[in-house]
Amino acid sequence: MRLTRNPNRPPGQQWGAVAVVAVLAAGLWFGWFGWDTEYQYDAATGRTTGPYEVWQGAGALLCGVVVAALAYRLLRFAAAVLVLPAFFTLAWIITAAAADSSGLWVLGAVLVAAGSALGAGLLLGVAATLNAVLRGRRPGAAR
Repeated sequence: MRLTRNPNRPPGQQWGAVAVVAVLAAGLWFGWFGWDTEYQYDAATGRTTGPYEVWQGAGALLCGVVVAALAYRLLRFAAAVLVLPAFFTLAWIITAAAADSSGLWVLGAVLVAAGSALGAGLLLGVAATLNAVLRGRRPGAAR
């Protein structure tokens, strides 16, 4: 079994690393967005916005960069690119399905899964490129 970058780790430690990344990925949703369900109404313009604010998105992005970097350091690329979006999406599903009686949360889940997979792939790709550059190798070159 090779879930982590260090293949010499025992299976329990490998699954532990996966669990840490999974909890952090879900925590991105719950910590930045999952608690905010109120929309804001501006009486002057008549516009309703929300429920999320720009600062929440910026905070989630910055924390997502840290979580993706940790995932890159702990897990093999394939494991990280599966775990990050899967558990972020699962956290989203938990909050969305509980609040939606129309069933449209399923469509939202597909969109969240696709977006978080693209985002995770991008962040992990940047981490791999930076790692290669800092180690003096060309990105994608054989080791």
